[in-house]
Formats: sequence, structure tokens, C-alpha cells
Amino acid sequence: MIWMGCERMYRLVGIWLFELLWCLSDMILRPRKLACDKAFAAEASGGKFDIAAYYVTKKYKFYLQSEFGYKLSCELLEPENFASSKDRKVAILCHGFGCSRYSSLKYAQIFLRLGIPTLIYDHRNHGYSGKAHTTMGFKEKYDLTRIVDWCIKKYGTECKIITHGESMGAATVLLHLGIDPRVDLTIADCAYSDLVHLLRHQLKQYYHLPSFLIPIESCLTFLRAGFWYKEVSPIRVVSRIDTPILFIHGKCDNFVPTYMSKLMYYVKKDKKALYLVAKAKHAESICKNRKGYETVIEEFIGKVLG
Repeated sequence: MIWMGCERMYRLVGIWLFELLWCLSDMILRPRKLACDKAFAAEASGGKFDIAAYYVTKKYKFYLQSEFGYKLSCELLEPENFASSKDRKVAILCHGFGCSRYSSLKYAQIFLRLGIPTLIYDHRNHGYSGKAHTTMGFKEKYDLTRIVDWCIKKYGTECKIITHGESMGAATVLLHLGIDPRVDLTIADCAYSDLVHLLRHQLKQYYHLPSFLIPIESCLTFLRAGFWYKEVSPIRVVSRIDTPILFIHGKCDNFVPTYMSKLMYYVKKDKKALYLVAKAKHAESICKNRKGYETVIEEFIGKVLG
């Protein structure tokens, strides 16, 4: 009777543990997302971008086919009088986890003001793009390669490619540098340096769970989505690539700790800059100091690309 009671208890514990791991895996692979129209309204009502300027900007909406079988919803914004410009630069913006391309509009207006056409798009499993598991930048980096292909086809091989990302989007643009040498400059805002280290921090900080769950959860995620957490490590890419990178992070960010951008800045050999914003929490840097944010980006682009 005692043995049967123990067996039942172990079975219940096993079921509970599996359900816990499945839920944790779901939080990454199937994040909660705000509908695009609600996301647009939230960004606009919060004053994060100039809605009047957006409506008068020349826009071109289209879909690109991902190599993984779904479509990527894209939107190209072109500044006024761009056709007469001989200085061809193109900015590609990558949004964060659970967001949509409309969360990139606050950044897009910086590049448009500099006369740079800007492409915003929805990651896989976000916005109007096709459904597929979110992979925290692992497969998203290949979608970004398709976006770069399109930009070069439209603007020519001589155009200068700028990538900018926020949070998961920042990790994506950094990971992408490891597979695509065509990018001329990258801006990474509040990127995580390594997914395993990020999950270890967040499990302890927000869920009070032990870190030994991460390898088990990673195995489950691999079975479901085909990637290991250890494969999502922007810092390993940053340490070996030559592309100029501007790292931006809020000093009060505890969701993706500020030290992660500092570490990546230190391991990058050269062609780098670091901008830390006082009183800014996660993805708040542009909101806390827009003027400073714009100035740093403009100066970095000017220094690197002229």
C-alpha cells in the first residue's frame, strides 16, 4: 500500500512538472500578443510617434515569403524627396517580443527625419505575419535576411543597410550579423546577451523557480520548435563580427538587465558605442530621452556611414 501511494505521488509530481515546463515553454513559443489595431492605437495615444506624420508618409505594404513557409507582413516608409537623394541608406526595424511592427514607428520617425527609407515588419507569429513558433531570434534572423534581400533588390547593391532592434528584435539583429555580412551598421536597444542567462535571471526574479529547469525546458522547446536555448547567444556573435554596433539600454532595466549590453560592448573589439539612459526601464530609452536618443543615433550613423 505504501509503495502504491508513493508511485501515485511520483506520477502526480511528474505530471505537474511536465505541465509547468510546457507552460514555461509556451510563454516563449506562443507569447501573448496585442492585436495590431490595438497596438497602433496604444502607441499613438501614448504619444510615442507622430500619428499625423505617419498618415502623410508615403507607405507601401506588402508580404514576403519566409523560407519556413509563412508570409512576413512588411511596410516600407519613404521620406519626402527621397527619389532625388544620391545617398542611399535603408533602415530595417525589428520589434520586440509580443509586439508588432507598429511599436517600431517611434524609431522609424528618427530615420525618416534623416532622409532614410525605413522598413518595418511583423516577426513570425506576430502582427499580420504567418503563424509559427517564436524562437527568440534563432529563426527570426533568417527572416531578416529575406528582408535585406528585398531592400537590396529595390535600392541596389550600393545601398547601405542599417538594422535596428528593440529587445527580442535587438537580439535578432545581432544574431543576424553572424549569417549576413551585408549589414553596414546595427543599433541594438535593450538586447539580451544570451537567452540561457536571461531565463535564469527571469526565473529567479519573477517566478522564484530554480535554474535547473532551464535545460529540461530547452529540451522540450527543441522538440516543439527545433532550437536550443544555448543557440540564442548574441554575445558570441558580437565577439567575432566587424560590423559597427551601437548598444542602447535603460539604466533601470531589470527585465533584460542593463549589464547584458555592457558585456556585449566590452567583448566587441572595435567599431562600437554604448548609450545608457537614466531612469529608463525596459524598452523605455527613447521615451525617457528622445532628444538624446535621436542625437546618439544621428552621430553614430554620421560617423560610420558619413
